[in-house]
Amino acid sequence: MKVQESRLTISNSTLKQLLWELSEECENITNLINQLQSTNLDNDKKGEILAELLAASIHLEVHCDEEFQALITEEMDNL
Repeated sequence: MKVQESRLTISNSTLKQLLWELSEECENITNLINQLQSTNLDNDKKGEILAELLAASIHLEVHCDEEFQALITEEMDNL
């Protein structure tokens, strides 16, 4: 289920944007994994999907850095 940015009940606009982007990237990864489950993949297509999955996983690792974690902690402290 896609997160709707306007529906996030987060006070920090930066955190809200980052969560929306995280949701988008997670949806992308789910789609890529679903594509890998296809039985009709040739090696070229499988390689393309795996390359996209690698790029998406790197993006997630960068996205979920200490600043992101600090924003979540700050939001929790404000509850």
